[in-house]
Amino acid sequence: MRVSPRFLTTRSNSRSGVSSTRFLFIGAVAGSGIVCLLCLLAFRGGGLRAPRQSSDAATSQVAAELKKKWQARELLLPSAEMPGFPSEAVVVLAYLGRRQEGAEVKWPRVACAIGDGTVLLTAAHCVTDLNEGGKQAVSAETVVISPYCGDVFEFEILAVDEKADLAILKPGWPSHPALGLADESELEPAREMLVAGYPQQQEITKPPFRFWQEIRMEKLSVRRVDEQTPDAAIVLEAARFAGPGWSGSPMILPRSGKVVGVLGKLQTNTKNGILFKRDVAGCSIRAINSLLDRSGVSEAAKRRPLELTPVENAQRAFSCAMQYVESCWNRDSRAWLSFTRQLAELRPASVQARLFLAWSAQDAYTVDPSKDDLAVLAESSFQEAIRLGPNSARAHAGYGDFLMLRQRDKEALAETEAALAIAPGNDLALVNRMVILTRTDPAKAAEVGREMTDKHPKNAHYWFWYAGALLARDRNEEALAAAQKAVEMNPEGLYRGKLAEALARVGRLDEAEACYKRMTVDCGCQRCWVQYAQFLIERRSDKLEEAGKALETAKSKRSRLGVSEDSLEKLGINLDLAKLQSLEKESPEKAEALGRQLLDGSPENGHYWFALAGILRTRGKLNEAVQAARQSVRLCPDFPYRPRLADTLAKTGQLEEAEQTYREMLRDYPDRSRYWFWYATFLNEYHPKRTEECREALSKAEAPGGQWSVSPEELRELRARVGLEPPAKP
Repeated sequence: MRVSPRFLTTRSNSRSGVSSTRFLFIGAVAGSGIVCLLCLLAFRGGGLRAPRQSSDAATSQVAAELKKKWQARELLLPSAEMPGFPSEAVVVLAYLGRRQEGAEVKWPRVACAIGDGTVLLTAAHCVTDLNEGGKQAVSAETVVISPYCGDVFEFEILAVDEKADLAILKPGWPSHPALGLADESELEPAREMLVAGYPQQQEITKPPFRFWQEIRMEKLSVRRVDEQTPDAAIVLEAARFAGPGWSGSPMILPRSGKVVGVLGKLQTNTKNGILFKRDVAGCSIRAINSLLDRSGVSEAAKRRPLELTPVENAQRAFSCAMQYVESCWNRDSRAWLSFTRQLAELRPASVQARLFLAWSAQDAYTVDPSKDDLAVLAESSFQEAIRLGPNSARAHAGYGDFLMLRQRDKEALAETEAALAIAPGNDLALVNRMVILTRTDPAKAAEVGREMTDKHPKNAHYWFWYAGALLARDRNEEALAAAQKAVEMNPEGLYRGKLAEALARVGRLDEAEACYKRMTVDCGCQRCWVQYAQFLIERRSDKLEEAGKALETAKSKRSRLGVSEDSLEKLGINLDLAKLQSLEKESPEKAEALGRQLLDGSPENGHYWFALAGILRTRGKLNEAVQAARQSVRLCPDFPYRPRLADTLAKTGQLEEAEQTYREMLRDYPDRSRYWFWYATFLNEYHPKRTEECREALSKAEAPGGQWSVSPEELRELRARVGLEPPAKP
């Protein structure tokens, strides 16, 4: 494995006699903004930790020598080390993934322009490990930020050599400052090399992180050159600063300033907790030349760099772009909106600058939906990005994502389809299309999900959303199988929600509960606790006290992308209703007392009035039940509360008003089979002579109605009472 934006991989030297080990140097989960140090190696005050007492004196001696070399290391400014060096040739690769919940970032990466500036070199893993370990990222994209242009660009991957950990990219600019390529003959005599990157300004272990906005270099001695290992053909010893942010850095000859390799990995050795080796390695000019020849851009890559004039406000615009990435990493929504506003003002014709602003405004609006001006800013910025770049799949997919979150599904689907027409493999568009169809056309969503998982059977995220589409179709067993695949492929991702829901749907409640509990441990965000509380309320009437605790925990948590206060309030009401329903089975009298107590505190809560109407009906207090049912319908006209009103009216002999209520229900919801069943039951009980009307209503009750369907047993029983079939034999 290699130096990646999120972690550095270590590999022991087999000749040292130490068994091969791999461990994280620095890891970061961008989606949550949590940074953890799994191994600080030996950093203390910028130097190496004093060796522990060890019987291996040789190891301690080597560690002491490494410490001495480190103490002599310092970050170098290119202008001081090599006057005239084109620092702007070293550019930033910024991972800016998208999720339904917002942005996902990873540690910045590095590339360098070569030749005439139209070709970029970087490490292969900088552009191929985008989905690695993601937490439900639905879009994994990297853009290149240019310090010369002060702008952001998409790029095309021209060629990848996985063995050498090398990639060649074609950026979206016409020209750019660039570095020259060294000859292979210059490699062998080289004794020192420079590596260049955009590291942290300080060695810190948790947000806020700050990155240098101009490149820094570290000069290292060459340990060995060995072409037998393509991704470690060049090994530079005793690196102190090379770490996160250096992946893809050019390895440069100090005298000529030419590129002789690309940094790709970190190699370390430890023994008894003592670090005695920390080298960096990468491919050599031989692998670079070979891949350039295969990609067909060798001529452009070997031209002399062009003489270019400075771009207005480039440094300021580059700083804004870098600070946006930095603020995304630090989860600072106020900062990222400010920086993207400035970038869009400095680069008004830039598609990517407009997209940065649109996504920043969208994410900030998600944090505070009361700020309608942010929604307006997001939409206008997406529209401007599309106007500037009508063939940008990212712009269409991003706008579709925004429209989907605003519940404008028809428009969202149109933008999503436009993105897929340009780039059929755009992940954000593919997933959002399935999400939209799940809401608007579940049958089509399931069909699309099947196609996506057939084509990409190892994509856990596709299986996750396919499970959701199947759940919307009540194809619960198939949904369970799909959700299980998603979790099996990525047990570290947050895919257990769909698995838990599917398990609950098929009656495997203990397993479902275990899934929800694990989510509260593995993640523990507000949404996880809400889902756990909701499951207990709906499925575990014997654990309502625990549901209340889960809800209180959810309310105590606040996050950038949490649950709205309105949703939390509704969940609290559902908990109260579940308590009423459970108590009614035990003691209708106590349930009535609790219902009236709830209404004393919330007299305008139609849901409480509806529950009380049912309790009063059970207790035989029919006139009071009618009044409570009237209140529920008045206060919650959009909820299915009229059937209870119609039933209580009928039970008190107010048949004309009861029938009128039934007819209003059927007029507004003619496709609800259960409404026709209730009306047929009413006719059979109170108007037995109206047989034909009853039979007509019963025939409509037999139609499939989704969640309003009537069971075959209920239909047979009513048909027997109406005389359409003989009653069941005892």
